[in-house]
Amino acid sequence: MVSVEERVREIFANVTGLPADVPPQANLYLELGVASVHALSLLTELETQFDVAIPDDDFVSATSIETLTALMADLTQNAAEARSRAH
Repeated sequence: MVSVEERVREIFANVTGLPADVPPQANLYLELGVASVHALSLLTELETQFDVAIPDDDFVSATSIETLTALMADLTQNAAEARSRAH
C-alpha cells in the first residue's frame, strides 16, 4: 500500500516537475522555488487525488512535504471518520 507521503511526493513531482525525493522539511516556495501557478495546481490535484477539500489557510501553512503529508493524513482521516458516521 502506498503511504500518504509517497502519494504527496508523487503528486508534487508530477505537478511541479521537481524530483519527488526533495528533503521533507525543505520550504516548497523559498527553498525549492515552487511558483504560485504550481501551488494552485498542487492544491487542486491533492484535493482530487485524496478526495478531500483543503481549507485555503491550511494549504498556505503547509510549506513542506512534511507538513503537506501531515495535512493530507489529517484530512483523509477526518473524511473517513465522517463517512463512517454517516453510514
